[in-house]
Amino acid sequence: MKQADVVIVGAGASGMAAAYHIAIQSKNKPKIYILEHKSSPGKKLLATGNGRCNFANDVIDYESFRGEMPEFAYNLIDRYDREWLLGFMSDIGIIHTQINGYYYPRSLQASSVVNSLLSKLKELNVNIELSVHAAGIKKENGHYIINTDKGNYIAEYVVLSTGGQAYASLGSDGSGYILAEKLGHDVSRLYPSLTGMVMNGISFKSCSGVRAKGNIKLYDCNGFIKEIYGEIQFTDYGISGIPVFQISRYAAQLSDERKSPYVYIDLAYEYTFDELYRILKEIHIKNPYKTPADIVNSILPYKLSKAICSQYGNEKNNLKNICRIIKNLRLNIESVMPFDKAQVTAGGVYTNTINNDTMESFICSGLYITGELLDIDGNCGGYNLHFAFASGACAGINIGGKL
Repeated sequence: MKQADVVIVGAGASGMAAAYHIAIQSKNKPKIYILEHKSSPGKKLLATGNGRCNFANDVIDYESFRGEMPEFAYNLIDRYDREWLLGFMSDIGIIHTQINGYYYPRSLQASSVVNSLLSKLKELNVNIELSVHAAGIKKENGHYIINTDKGNYIAEYVVLSTGGQAYASLGSDGSGYILAEKLGHDVSRLYPSLTGMVMNGISFKSCSGVRAKGNIKLYDCNGFIKEIYGEIQFTDYGISGIPVFQISRYAAQLSDERKSPYVYIDLAYEYTFDELYRILKEIHIKNPYKTPADIVNSILPYKLSKAICSQYGNEKNNLKNICRIIKNLRLNIESVMPFDKAQVTAGGVYTNTINNDTMESFICSGLYITGELLDIDGNCGGYNLHFAFASGACAGINIGGKL
């Protein structure tokens, strides 16, 4: 059995941030182990921001974080804000750049952040043990015993930073929820978030690969839910892209509750219906040889205009109806894409069981839970990574101050 002061389960953003802050906060050079069940640390971190590692954002508003108690995230981010995070990045040797309010490492490579964290942890004598799976954790005589497939560890403090259930191939396989439940924590219903949606309504295979800006309104059987504007990506299964990602967690929950979610998409948001009809009718009058798909191609990509016209009438006297569809394209949601295609897990360990000031469990003293494992999920734009770094640092500072 290996002796440690702290065992951290998971070498992702929050786990490595916790280890770093424990090491620099403590006066006594504590023995810290990070147990990572993948063959290399920071795999999911490497994939964030399409490999560029968007870790913060200029905007923090009421839509930035979701969960049963979103105020848990806002209270934490108030203390560990963007300036704190930029300072943390600077401390580990990362110069940042800002692009349209989004913050990245200057290299635009997530590997820069991972490599900088790993070199710092090596300098601080933090032990990272790879391909080690934590099968169970129990508390005995004031210490935690961590059972793994490579032997047991004993520690005074444990940090659960396993990530959620999204992208299991990168390490977040949901095993952290089982560990938390065995230690007395309840876990909310889990949903894929920041993912595409499987739809019906038009021939998606015929317009796969098209990108078009539009305004999406989400509804269920009881009425309007959410609205967002942005670039929509049409795929062979439905729709994707940032605005779709932002509403996917709501769509997943509504589908699970059998509330028949659907969307209306306005693909000509800058025009009123009358303006759009006048424009297209004028094109038709001046170009009588054009098909309806050719006419609609004046404002939409051809594959999308053809899919709409094929579905809703390809006759020129149907132009008014086609304008209605362009302004209100209804698509029914069959499902959201599964966890292995999602960027984030919505739901998790209930935050009312966690001390917001320290990340320590109210149920098990000496146990800390951080990052995506908690019932907090953020929008696209660096929010989830900011929360991971902040929650890991908060836990690390508290533990380090005790050692």
